[in-house]
Amino acid sequence: MRNLVGLLALFAVCACKSEPTFDERYEAAQEQITDKAEELDHDLDTPSAADTEVAKENKSKN
Repeated sequence: MRNLVGLLALFAVCACKSEPTFDERYEAAQEQITDKAEELDHDLDTPSAADTEVAKENKSKN
């Protein structure tokens, strides 16, 4: 019985994981924001096929 309680206590300690600190959460959020901003910048810099077609139509009208 004593071994079982000791084993359960060991499992409980192993299962507990400390929560990330404020700095760790901030760094993760900052990385996500930076990645999303870079993705949006790339999307805005790359013209889509629809934009290209509109530009061609506008040129032909002038």
